[in-house]
Amino acid sequence: MKKYVTYAFVAMGFLLGACNNEFNEEVYTHVVGLKAVMNSEGTTNVYMRYEPDGKTIYNLPVIIGGSTANEENLNIRISVDPDTLASMNEERYKLREDLYYKLLPEEFYRFVNPAEESTSGYATGLCHIPSGQSVGLFDIEFNFTGLDLRYKWVLPLTVEEDAGHTYLPNYRKHYRKAFLRVMPFNDYSGTYGATTMNVSIEGTDPTTVSSRTFYVVDETTCFFYAGVVSEDYIEREKYKVNVKFNPDGTLTVTPADPNNEMNFAAGECTYTTSSQEDATDANIVHEYTTLNMTYSYNNFTDHIDKNGEPILINYSASGNYTMERRINTLIPDRDQAIQW
Repeated sequence: MKKYVTYAFVAMGFLLGACNNEFNEEVYTHVVGLKAVMNSEGTTNVYMRYEPDGKTIYNLPVIIGGSTANEENLNIRISVDPDTLASMNEERYKLREDLYYKLLPEEFYRFVNPAEESTSGYATGLCHIPSGQSVGLFDIEFNFTGLDLRYKWVLPLTVEEDAGHTYLPNYRKHYRKAFLRVMPFNDYSGTYGATTMNVSIEGTDPTTVSSRTFYVVDETTCFFYAGVVSEDYIEREKYKVNVKFNPDGTLTVTPADPNNEMNFAAGECTYTTSSQEDATDANIVHEYTTLNMTYSYNNFTDHIDKNGEPILINYSASGNYTMERRINTLIPDRDQAIQW
């Protein structure tokens, strides 16, 4: 019996020794990936505050996977990848090209550390990760001045192949690529409850929509779509309304279309803001913004007469839009788990 016990301990020693030796070497290949968790739409929403000059820096994490420390000084090449974006659009939206994600034009971003040359033909930048570290930050400067958020702008990125074979891109699905949907915000942008905004055609009962999204134009201005116009409506551009938030609590509400084809007109419009500490968590603050608005407009795109002329349908809207933000004071704006 003692011999069997001795043999068992000897065998266990061999096994433990084998395990220890195994983990002295790399179990997984060192591969490079981008940390950009995708949502159900296949993109990563990137929320950034609209600064006075329109510019802000975003730091995209670049990660080296493996079970041992990185022992190389690496310069990871990251480039714009429009081809994969085009494939994703076709798969998701088929013939509805008006809903496609748009490639963010180069005038609205730059890589802080550009590569000396691009093998892809598109903008390419470098992320330096020194020996002993497994995470680096790829810095992108965005300039939102003049960016029209009627479109869904995406900056698609990919880890390029390395000609010198000093690193290997992570080929697992979603790890090598990042589809950054840029979402600038200001103090007033976001999703507002709209059930108390009554929209009606003359002589009919009013109707409502559950919410209206206000998108950034600049630091103090947003736009939304008038009345009950859907955000997926093909000709939604013609129903954009700009709302400037003035310091005195008034709103300057004007049509975005300089020709004002929808005959938009606004009455007296105001807004209020307030905040309240959470009843149970001292780190949480509830911020409320309420817009009191009255306006009218014509729908001129849905119906055409026999002569090809638009049939105008007159709409009037009156009521409130209300937004609540639940702010964690310990977390930066861009990391808040809310809809900016």
